[in-house]
Amino acid sequence: MSLQPETTSRSKRGKGVLLTIGLLSLMAALAAGAEWARRKAFAERATWPAEADTRYLPPSEALRVASLGHHELAADLVAARTNIYFGEQMETKGPQLWLKWYLNTVVDLDPHFEPIYLRGASMLTYGMGEVRGDNIVAATQLLRRGLEAFPNSWDLYFQLGFNLYFELPQFLKGDERIAGWRKEGIEMLRKATLFDDAPPWMANLVAGMLTKDGHQELAIKHLEQIYAVTSDPEARANIEGKMNQLQGEHYAATFAKRAKRLERVVQTRFPYAPEAFSLLVGQRFEPYAPLNQVLADPADHTP
Repeated sequence: MSLQPETTSRSKRGKGVLLTIGLLSLMAALAAGAEWARRKAFAERATWPAEADTRYLPPSEALRVASLGHHELAADLVAARTNIYFGEQMETKGPQLWLKWYLNTVVDLDPHFEPIYLRGASMLTYGMGEVRGDNIVAATQLLRRGLEAFPNSWDLYFQLGFNLYFELPQFLKGDERIAGWRKEGIEMLRKATLFDDAPPWMANLVAGMLTKDGHQELAIKHLEQIYAVTSDPEARANIEGKMNQLQGEHYAATFAKRAKRLERVVQTRFPYAPEAFSLLVGQRFEPYAPLNQVLADPADHTP
């Protein structure tokens, strides 16, 4: 009886066991290598800045093409990502280096995404740690884009005027553009008061700013214009009270000027006579002389 088939079978089983052991060893080595790579990757990731995994965003043109015509949906997704990025940076106190890029991408995709303008301007101005001039410039540019899409929004006019009149001059002191910013800021604030849904207190606020800058007559004309186009009773009452106050101050100043002018006229004409005499007779044709010379003999009078 031959034993060769049994020997052959045992040999095959031995080779199978060795192959299995080899495969298991290889799998264990691969698993160990993968774990080592994972640990090394996490160690490298720990050295990255907090915003490194959230800052990348394709250009607006690429997103517009990729959205296949669904631009508003793409804008919604970018806006959601913007909120996440902003919140994460606030939590980790990281610099909002890419916030301007995110916000403008939303507007590029959907210019009629109205909430993004005011909210984005506030995020840029007050949500980036220390308020800086370049943040306010970015917020102002975003608000200008908002007015292009929504020219009848009083709150966009108001916020833009506030940035131009208060924020930019405050944080960019010495800039040669400050006078122009303030002038445009007042005009933006004035325009904000022309809308029916603007709050009643705004007209008085703008008028007070104009008066402070020495533009009292302009403030009165501004209030008259607002009064003519507003239908809100509370707003009209507030405007009327402020207008009466300004007009009273204006007319009082006008009367004081006129009184000084009358005094100068009398002094240069006939100061020894009643005031009405100077007004009725008119300008003297002779230089002023003392009264005793005027009453003296004409022969002795020297003009």
